[in-house]
Amino acid sequence: MDTLIVNEQEIDIPQGWEDVTFDKFLNFHKLLKTILDNEKEEVDDIEKTLRNLKDNTRILSFWTELTEEEISMWEMEDAQTVMAKLNFTQDNYTPISIGSFTIGEETFHLPEEFMTKSSFGRYIEAEQLEMQQNLIEKGNLDYLPKQIAILAKKEGEEEKLNDDLIDERAEKFKQLDMATVWDVGFFLQKLEQKYMLHSLISQAVTETPKQQ
Repeated sequence: MDTLIVNEQEIDIPQGWEDVTFDKFLNFHKLLKTILDNEKEEVDDIEKTLRNLKDNTRILSFWTELTEEEISMWEMEDAQTVMAKLNFTQDNYTPISIGSFTIGEETFHLPEEFMTKSSFGRYIEAEQLEMQQNLIEKGNLDYLPKQIAILAKKEGEEEKLNDDLIDERAEKFKQLDMATVWDVGFFLQKLEQKYMLHSLISQAVTETPKQQ
C-alpha cells in the first residue's frame, strides 16, 4: 500500500493487485458495471463531463474509503495524482504459474497431476467446476472463491472435501489478494485445456475400434 496525505487526511492506495483482496475487487467490478451501464445513455457533452466527474469521484471514494463529499473538497491535482496511482486497475495482469498459495499461516496446494487421478472424475461428475466456470465466464465472479476451494488442498488432505469445508474456505478465499486469484485463474485455464484434450483423446481411443 502507498500512504498519501490529502487535505490533512491519511489515505492508503493499493500499488498493485497484490494489495487488493478478491472481495474488494468484486465490489469494484460491480461499481464499474453500474458506471458502464449508465454510460449507455446518450447525453450532451456538458452532461457527459459532469457524469465523468461524478464517476471519478465514486471511484476515488471507493478506493480511499472517504465519502464522495470529502473527495469533492480535493484539489484537482490531488485527485489526478491518486487516479494515476490506480492505473494498474486498467492494465492487463500477466499471471505466473504457481503450485501453491498462502493465506494467513495456511498453505494450499493446487493439484499437480490432476488429469491422471481418479478424483478429477468425481469433480466432473458433480459438475461443480464446469458449472461455476460457465457462471464466471458470464461475469458472475462470485463463484471464483468456491472454485478455488474445490481445487486447492492442504498437504495430505483428502481428495474430495465435504461441502461445509468448501463453503468455509470459499469465504476465507474472498480475502486472497487478486494477484494470487489471477494466478489460480491461469491454472484453471490450463486445467480446462488439459481436460478438453484428455476428453478428445479418450473419445478417439473409444471410437477407433468402431471404425475398424
